[in-house]
Amino acid sequence: MYKGILILFTLLLSFSACSIKEDEKGGPVITDEKIRFELFTKTGAYGLPVARASASETAVDQRIWVLVFRGTDENAEFVEAVQADEFNGKTYIYLTESPDACRLLILANPASHFYVGNTSYAFSAENFSACLEGKILTYACENLHTAALTDPQNMVPYVGQKLPMSDLIDLPRIGTGVTMPQIQLKRAVGRIVVRNTDPGFVLEGITAVTNVAKSSKLHNLTGTLEQNIGTGNLVEYRGDNSYISDIVKADEIVPQEQTTGDNPLYVYETHTSSNDTYLIIRGRYNEESFFYKMALVDDNQNMLNIQRNTEYVFTITSVKGRGFSSIEDVKVSLASNTNLDYTILVQDKSAYEIMSNNEYYLGVTNSHFEIYANAGTTRKYTAFTLITDCKTEFPGKRTITSLTSNLKIVSPADGKIPVSTTSPLEVEIQMLAGFDSGEIELYLGNLRKIITVRRQDMISASARTIGEFIDNDGYYVSAFVEDYANHSWLQLAPGNGEIRNDPDYIYVDDGKINLKIEENGSSSRREGIVYVSIGKGSTQRIKVYVTQATYPS
Repeated sequence: MYKGILILFTLLLSFSACSIKEDEKGGPVITDEKIRFELFTKTGAYGLPVARASASETAVDQRIWVLVFRGTDENAEFVEAVQADEFNGKTYIYLTESPDACRLLILANPASHFYVGNTSYAFSAENFSACLEGKILTYACENLHTAALTDPQNMVPYVGQKLPMSDLIDLPRIGTGVTMPQIQLKRAVGRIVVRNTDPGFVLEGITAVTNVAKSSKLHNLTGTLEQNIGTGNLVEYRGDNSYISDIVKADEIVPQEQTTGDNPLYVYETHTSSNDTYLIIRGRYNEESFFYKMALVDDNQNMLNIQRNTEYVFTITSVKGRGFSSIEDVKVSLASNTNLDYTILVQDKSAYEIMSNNEYYLGVTNSHFEIYANAGTTRKYTAFTLITDCKTEFPGKRTITSLTSNLKIVSPADGKIPVSTTSPLEVEIQMLAGFDSGEIELYLGNLRKIITVRRQDMISASARTIGEFIDNDGYYVSAFVEDYANHSWLQLAPGNGEIRNDPDYIYVDDGKINLKIEENGSSSRREGIVYVSIGKGSTQRIKVYVTQATYPS
C-alpha cells in the first residue's frame, strides 16, 4: 500500500513538472497548450500630484482580467477570457497558444459584476464567454459596462477603493519568444477638485454634482463620448436628499485658501454640454453662506467634457457677489460663472518625481539630464520641467541655481521658482565651453532638490548602442521614446537581448536596458529624447537627449 502511494505521488510530481516549465530569464513558459506571461502595469498618480495623494488611486489588484481577441483592429474576434494569477508578488497570465496576431483587453480592479444592457454578470470566464462568443472588440468595448450608480448618489463612488482601470495591448502572436508590453492602465473615472484662493470667500464644500453618467464603459475604444444619453442614465451626487450636508467638504490648506483635494470627486466620463453637467458649491461670502452653480467650462468659457483618467482642478480666484440662499433657487438659475472667476487646470500627465511637505509639493520630470551634444554654443536645452502648488513667496529659498560655473540657467531668467501657479515651468540651460558635468540646485522653502547634468559628445552617424544613462551603475526598470512615431531611429531593447515588439516603451526586471541608435543615412542631423526610470524603491527618472550627426559630405 505504501509503495502504491509513493508511485502515485511520484507520478503527480512528474505531471506537475511537465505542466509548468520555468524560464530563468522571466520570459513566457509553456503550460500544456498555454503560454505564461508576466504582467507589468503602470498607472502613476492622477495628473500632477497633490501633496497627499490617495494610495487607492494608483493601486492595482493583481487578479487582472485579460480578454483575448484574434485580429489587429476593432473587428478582432473574441477568443477567451482569463484571470491573472499572483505568485511571489508577481502577476502571471496563462493564454492559449496562437500563431495569429491578437489584441488583449486588460481590465483591472474589477467590481464584483459587470453589466451588458440591464443584466448583471459576475466576473468569470464563463460569463465573458457567454456574452462575447462570436462578438468583436468593438462590441465588447461598447457593451461591457460598470454597475450602475443609484440616483441620487449619497456618497462619492470609489472613495477609499481601487479604481476600475483598463488598457488595450497588441501581440504579434501568443507563443514563446513574444514579450508582453507594459500595460498602461487608465482609470475609468475622472477626478474633480475645487480650490479657492480669494481671501474674501471661504469655500465650504461641493454640495452637489448634477447630471453625471450613471455608469461607464469598462474600456473606451475610440475616446469619444456619448451625447444626450437621457435622464434615465444620469445621476446626481448629493450628501443627503435635503442638501443639508455637502457631499465633499473643503479643507483649509494655508490661511485663506481651501481645497477639496483630499476629498476628490470621481465621475464617469460625460459629455458635459449635452448632459447639462454642473457643480453646486457652498461658500461664505461676506460671512453669509450661499450656493453657487458652476458650469464646467475652460478658461475661454468653452464647455469642458469630463474624460476618464484625467484630473480637473477648478481654482476660484475671485467671487464678485452673493450666491443663492436655497438649493431650489440655485438649481433653476444660470451658472454662476459671472459671479465666480476661476481657472482650470486639466492634468493628464503623471511623469514627475515628487517631494512634498504638509503644505505643498515640488516635482520635476527628471532629476538627471544626460545629453549627447556639443558644448560652447548658444543653443538652449530644456534640462527638466518643474511643477509646484506652493503659494508662499519665500524671500531666500525660492531659487534655481547652477552649482557649476560653465553650466548656465537661461530660463527662468531671474532664477526664481514661480509660486501661486501650478503651470509647468521648463528650466532651460546653456552648456558653455568645457562643460562636461554639473549640478542644478532647487530650493523652495524647506524642500531641496539636486538635478545632475552630464554631457557627452554628439553621437556619430554610425549605429550605436547605449546601456548606461547615469554616472553610477544604475538598475533600470523602464524607458520610453518620446514621440516615437517621428523618432523610430531610437529603439529600446533589454540589456541581454534583441529589440522586441515594444521598442518604444520597455519594462525589464533584470535592471538592464539598451538604447539602440540606428545609422543616420539622411543629410540632416537628428535629435530625440528618451526617458529612463531607474532604481528599486523610490524611482528616479533620467532624461536622455540624443543628438546624432550626419556623415561628412
